[in-house]
Amino acid sequence: METRETLEQFITYMQAINRFLRSNVFDQQETPLTRVQWSLLRHLNRSGPRTIGQLAAHLDVRPSTMTQMIDRLEKSGLVFRESTGPDARVRLVRLTEQGLHLIRHTESLWAESLSEPFEQLTEAERRRLVEYMQRLAGALPKKS
Repeated sequence: METRETLEQFITYMQAINRFLRSNVFDQQETPLTRVQWSLLRHLNRSGPRTIGQLAAHLDVRPSTMTQMIDRLEKSGLVFRESTGPDARVRLVRLTEQGLHLIRHTESLWAESLSEPFEQLTEAERRRLVEYMQRLAGALPKKS
């Protein structure tokens, strides 16, 4: 099988897993999150508070677009903005307790949703799969 064909199959399977997780968790919530909103919340969880500019750069969107996203997440009670230091114009976006709870709860549901299919693999296959995914993720180009 050629590399391109293998890559296309890999992408198809990744998308199927993503759709499965999304439909089992996000689509069941009262106010479903978009993929971009979820990515933003997870980035804040992993990286800590960030400015609008930093978040916009991370998601490769304009700061004005990011401001609108943050406005919606703030209305939902998932993030808040706070002034820092002597320059009150510099504001950091932080997760609220509700936002942090949503991330933990969602990731727990994801693990629960995938546990049975994951257990269809042998222990050695599971370890290899995780190792391969780690290597692939590590080989991704870093954003500048």
